Amino acid sequence: MIDYLYYRFYRLWLHSSLAEGAAFMAMLLFSVILSTNVLMVWGILTQCGFVKYPSDFQYYILEGSLIVLLSSRFFIKNRYKKVVAKYDDENPMQRRVGMWVLIMYIAITFIGFFIEALYRQGKI
Repeated sequence: MIDYLYYRFYRLWLHSSLAEGAAFMAMLLFSVILSTNVLMVWGILTQCGFVKYPSDFQYYILEGSLIVLLSSRFFIKNRYKKVVAKYDDENPMQRRVGMWVLIMYIAITFIGFFIEALYRQGKI
């Protein structure tokens, strides 16, 4: 699933004005979205009383480690090229479904994070 989501972010960046850096920008955006997922789960665990919410330093460690892990996964031996080649032969219907998967993943991530943040502040 990580490979497919990376591919979807890669395709998204190919259609932007920064297409020449699509491989790197896809990895950065994906790491930010993944860290948002981790922070959302961390916030839920904080509300249950299992852990404390991360400090700024812990957040920087989390984001940095995700960037390093995804960079090593996709850029050592140019693995991102294999991932792109694996999914590049999609037909138009699969591309549309993949676009909706990406839109839903991003929307659910940000809506969930927004709800968790409002709940943590006592607004919900």
